[in-house]
Amino acid sequence: MMRGWKSENMNLLIVDDEVIIVSLLKKHIVWEELGIKEVFTAYTAMDARRVVADHAIDIVICDIEMPKESGLDFLAWVKENYPDIMRIILTSYPDFKYAQDAISIGVLKYLLKPVSFEELAETVRYAVEELEKQKNTKQRQADNLHTGYDKKREEKIFYTKMITDEILPFPEFIDRAVEEGKLNKEELVPEGLVYIRLGRAMSGKNDSALLYALCNIAEELFENIVEIHLWDNIFWVIRSKEDKERIYEMCELFLSKLDGRLPGEIAAYFIYHVKLETLSESAKDLRQAAMQYRNVGQSIYDVDDMIESISESEGGDQAASSWAVVESVKEYLREHYMEPIGRQEIEEAVHLNGDYLNRIFKSATGYSLIQYIQYYRILVARRLIAEGKCTITEVGISVGFDTPSYFAKVFKKWTDMTPFEYYNRMHKN
Repeated sequence: MMRGWKSENMNLLIVDDEVIIVSLLKKHIVWEELGIKEVFTAYTAMDARRVVADHAIDIVICDIEMPKESGLDFLAWVKENYPDIMRIILTSYPDFKYAQDAISIGVLKYLLKPVSFEELAETVRYAVEELEKQKNTKQRQADNLHTGYDKKREEKIFYTKMITDEILPFPEFIDRAVEEGKLNKEELVPEGLVYIRLGRAMSGKNDSALLYALCNIAEELFENIVEIHLWDNIFWVIRSKEDKERIYEMCELFLSKLDGRLPGEIAAYFIYHVKLETLSESAKDLRQAAMQYRNVGQSIYDVDDMIESISESEGGDQAASSWAVVESVKEYLREHYMEPIGRQEIEEAVHLNGDYLNRIFKSATGYSLIQYIQYYRILVARRLIAEGKCTITEVGISVGFDTPSYFAKVFKKWTDMTPFEYYNRMHKN
């Protein structure tokens, strides 16, 4: 049985056979400040049942030891018939068996007498907040049912657009996409990224069905991944906190399920250092690794470890032989992209030899240092053009290009559009 309620108009019931306690609680707590419209009282479980049946009660505070029927029995009845009501126990009995029974009937809080007014008020405030959350969740579910909203589908669309840079990797654009997709940003934060390189290109109706089947296999095996298909291959966005060993085991299990089902060699590449803002770059890193590294007899590659091995073989010290080098270079470029930057400036910033640094960076990302500077400058330029707050010429200057013609040439190289074409696309409405 469901009970409707409105925020800041909730009703509360106090059930206790000690009249003075009921009176003190009703009098000395400012219930209105907690979002409680009316406080009902009952001194027996039988009376309490009548109140619940006759009024829209949202929260019950109940004693355990009462005449004829215990509070636990009453609360069990409430749970069965009015599961939306929040249940709080206030008792003088710190009995372990009582506490176990309270857990079994879903009690929100087990409070012991004497309780301070402040503690009880805080508990009620928490109950109100939980009811708010439940209400909002049910409302979203109802809206989704009415509109045909599919959260899983929206998540796939979101990650696809993030990886392809259709959603620009800046907070304001990410937040806007999250809001448009009716998604929860905290739930979207990735912990790892996996790239499954298939043995042959996929196209046509039969291959589409095969990709769909592969998606079902992966998502049945691992509940905390979102799988998307790009460039005839597969990406997993892993959202649970898994360590490297567990990600390796996930890849191993998935590949074992595909053994003999697909022609050609299938391999998995994964990285652990992933952020929402750098999802596109992480996907490019994985594809770059897949193009460069294919060892006979090996089907799973930890790209983090591969970069460390590369830097160690080049003679780098242990402190420098990791993604930390690549990330520090990227961070420097992001902070100084509007300035004149060459290899010498980057070399001095990270204290590494330029040729050696360039080899590590390109092995990890597929970009040379100069290419990455261009890539990031154009990324920022796209953001500025999309915002529409300055002219095309001003955009080019602000991201470090000396002349409009050179800016237009580089922009077209990276986007297949001139800056003006991109502006018209972004502001066509």
